[in-house]
Amino acid sequence: MSTERRDAVTVVTLDRPERRNAVTIELCEELHRTLLDVAASDARAVVLRGAGDHFSVGADLDGPHSDAGTLERLGPVYHAATLLHTMPQVTIAAVHGGCAGAAMGWACACDFRFASTGARFNTAFLRVGVSGDMGLVWSLSRLVGGARARELLFFPEKIGAGEALRHDLVTRVFEPDALHADVLAIAHRLAAHDSFPLRMMKANVVSAETSAMAEYVEIESARHLHVIADSARGGFANATGRSHAR
Repeated sequence: MSTERRDAVTVVTLDRPERRNAVTIELCEELHRTLLDVAASDARAVVLRGAGDHFSVGADLDGPHSDAGTLERLGPVYHAATLLHTMPQVTIAAVHGGCAGAAMGWACACDFRFASTGARFNTAFLRVGVSGDMGLVWSLSRLVGGARARELLFFPEKIGAGEALRHDLVTRVFEPDALHADVLAIAHRLAAHDSFPLRMMKANVVSAETSAMAEYVEIESARHLHVIADSARGGFANATGRSHAR
């Protein structure tokens, strides 16, 4: 795992290119620790990507395995997906090459998935005899709808960027050579917004997923008026790049 701060954008890279960024227990633990740190930082946008030619091909089935894959050990790290979905930063998965299994769960937990024309997605879990992790069923059902999610989960096959775009699994597709530069430019565009309203909009998106309409409008209105009041006071959060309310 490597992390690079570029102004108000943090780039998190799954860094096992010799194994096509295949997922291990250790990688899961490292990503979870990294995301906890990023969530607590003043970054405004986060890009999750893979080193080399793949985002991540899913579980490392051929690498060394630990016998410590217990709920006590892994329970917390499954919430890497929760962090990507709910952290105050806007999160973007930049997907090239293979994106499967747990790594697809991470990508689908992000606010955006931008792919290269060479991206290939596969839920993959049933192919290796497991039921799924990293919140993929939850995320996928909301992204593409229940029927399409079931098709992808129960009949795991590779789908390309074009099909992913048609089904709203991704929202933008780039040429492979341009993917990472273009995604970084988009992240910087997002990060150019003032921190406090950007974070409050992210919080609104998360609240809208679980709230009834009337409840949500109360939450949204309180945040909206808070942002206006903050701006009238001189925008303390805007000046510092930090949010002082959630």
